[in-house]
Amino acid sequence: MNFKLIFSYPELLLLSIILLILIGTYIYYRKTTPDLNRADKILLALFRLIVLIVLIFSTGELAIESISTNLEYPVTAILVDDSKSMSIEKDEIQDKMRKIINKLAKSKYKFELIKFNSKSSFVNPDSLEQINFNGHLTNISSPINEIIKNKNEKNYQNVILITDGIYNSGENPIYLSEKSENPFFIIGVGDPKPKIDISINDILTNDFVYAQNQTPIRVSIKSNGFENQQTTISLFEDNKLLDKRNFQLQGNYQEIEFFYTPQHEGDKKLSFSIAPLKGEYTEKNNFASKYIKVLSNKIRVLTVAGKPSYDLSFINQSIKSNKDFQLETLIEKPNGEFYPLFNNERFIDSADIILFIGFPASINSERLIKKIYNKIEKDNTPLFILINPDTDFNRLSLFKSYLPFDWRSAFGTASQVLIDVPEDKSKNEIINLGQDNSANLWNNFPPIYRVDRDFLSKPESEILAFYKIGNTRINQPLILSRNLNKHRSIAFIGFNIWRLKLLNAMREEESIYFDRFINNSIKWLTTKKIEKNLIVKPLKKIFDINEKITFTAQFYDDSNQPVENEQITLDIYEKGKKIISTLFKPLGNGIYTAELENLQNNDYQYLATALLSGKKFQDEGKFTVTESEIEFRDLTLREDLLKRMAMVTKGSYVHISQSDEFINNLQNYLNKKPKEKEISNVFYAWNSIYTLILIILFLSFEWFLRKRWGLM
Repeated sequence: MNFKLIFSYPELLLLSIILLILIGTYIYYRKTTPDLNRADKILLALFRLIVLIVLIFSTGELAIESISTNLEYPVTAILVDDSKSMSIEKDEIQDKMRKIINKLAKSKYKFELIKFNSKSSFVNPDSLEQINFNGHLTNISSPINEIIKNKNEKNYQNVILITDGIYNSGENPIYLSEKSENPFFIIGVGDPKPKIDISINDILTNDFVYAQNQTPIRVSIKSNGFENQQTTISLFEDNKLLDKRNFQLQGNYQEIEFFYTPQHEGDKKLSFSIAPLKGEYTEKNNFASKYIKVLSNKIRVLTVAGKPSYDLSFINQSIKSNKDFQLETLIEKPNGEFYPLFNNERFIDSADIILFIGFPASINSERLIKKIYNKIEKDNTPLFILINPDTDFNRLSLFKSYLPFDWRSAFGTASQVLIDVPEDKSKNEIINLGQDNSANLWNNFPPIYRVDRDFLSKPESEILAFYKIGNTRINQPLILSRNLNKHRSIAFIGFNIWRLKLLNAMREEESIYFDRFINNSIKWLTTKKIEKNLIVKPLKKIFDINEKITFTAQFYDDSNQPVENEQITLDIYEKGKKIISTLFKPLGNGIYTAELENLQNNDYQYLATALLSGKKFQDEGKFTVTESEIEFRDLTLREDLLKRMAMVTKGSYVHISQSDEFINNLQNYLNKKPKEKEISNVFYAWNSIYTLILIILFLSFEWFLRKRWGLM
């Protein structure tokens, strides 16, 4: 063992200080009163000298490094594939594992047993029953990464890998096996010849589709040994049969296309099932499922006007031109009734966005105004507002907290103004008209009109356009937007904006700009909504029966601040009946987690609930527990991959049926060279309690002896 001193002082300075301490201590104890004998002086000087030197070293951050060399004996890692695809030959695998373990134990070689499926874990060699071949995925890279990570600590020199080489998770293991710098001795399991079997390989469709819209779904099918035979494939939505058709098996791979038209929005589980044929290797891979999210087929747009106007007509035309928008309009008469074509009051409850065109006006009823306000307050419904002379600002004050602007008293009626969009707003997604310089387009539009009031932008709002009279910019907003507390709004403080389209109608390429602005506004308001306060998601939609079912939750208050250490309840329902209730565990910063186990094959619903300041927050969804079909989609031994891994690592490959010779002569294959490992330990004397004890102890000895001998 070697020792090394580490300190921050330069060596010459340290030696100089120690020399001064020696000289000072010698002078101090050279003559004493009363005079002591030479041995007593040396003892007192030694105590003083040690204390001073220790203090000097401590201020110089003294550390003592000890370096020793140990022999690390080689370790053999036995990696065993614990996935379901191996279960068919589990008896033979366990027999070979016992023989390998006994052989290594008798030869006193160090070894470790690691099982892997979707992830890897260490197994006690005396507890082989922990390897039960029920993993729902195979990630061969996982245990190899474990070896690479711990290589410096554990002197891995050999790897024995038992697998069928069929991996469906993680990266290709060939590169990692070479990177580990260990020979891989691989025992292949299974049949390299394709099984006589039919399997659904994949379901190809969009994760998000629209209600009432036809969506293609392609199902890829693998088959072997059933050429030209007839069978049927069925499509289910949430276990309800939608379509069933006969088809002929052709080749080893084929695709069948279905057309799916969802009727309602929400999470939908699509499942496909192929009727089994006699002689199939397994029927477990004849079934596959996929969750998709069905969105509302159209964005529901409600325009509310104080009275009919050209602005309302032109805005409605722009909205109708987009097939993704569903439009309804409300115009109330002075008597509280509605105009015949604009009377669908029920649409208020389902509207995704509301546009005020001169609303609320003095003729509007308090009942209608309050109903629309309640809708915006309850659902945080986005709002677009166009200010014109019909707008009643006293009534508009009810909506003040949802508007991007404030106002003062009127100073006139209305003025003609020009739009003035700053250059730096040209690329704003609301203002951008699809040209290189949208600001120039806006600034060359015809004049519009503006109500004569002082309008003030709220601090959190963004001014997208000012107005100008002649060539002079007036530093007041004309178009502005706001995104605050989960609510979005846009205000156009002007009217007769139909002129932007009509006066450009002779120039076709410019007549579309008005429509683009209205479309941009609606999309900005609706397609980028802030998430809910409580957001709960399962780790995935379809779990294997042997998996832990993990949920994560995020909880925010109305100011988008994380809510910590609140109680969030998770209820699990099966066929409408609650079967489990548990609590989320807080992880900090508004993030929570929950886990469930031992759920049987079925479809489930979940409902998460939290309370904050007396207000209830909820989130819900669906998930499925099934016996995984992924591991049975491909049951062909990947000998090509395993032989490649053995070759690049300078190891060897053998099939399990011919592995006895390899096991019997195991000691001839394995590397057995010990590795020297340098171990370094550092003792930091400058902040150690032992250093303090040493200083106190020696000072006490010196003080005690000086008092005993009566030194002055």
